Amino acid sequence: MAATTGSFEYATYTEKPETCPSCASPIPLDQLARRGTRVGEDSRPKVAYWHIRCVEADGSRR
Repeated sequence: MAATTGSFEYATYTEKPETCPSCASPIPLDQLARRGTRVGEDSRPKVAYWHIRCVEADGSRR
């Protein structure tokens, strides 16, 4: 699993199908998600989306 960088930016809806890095399940387009960044295979930050349920109140991932 790729490492995360920084904190979550905000809650939003995804514009295209996304997969949650924490649980590896799809995020429905009509479901609110947390937007953040994680380090990609090329060691560069990439935008990722997490289910709201997969993020603790302090921003840590489950």
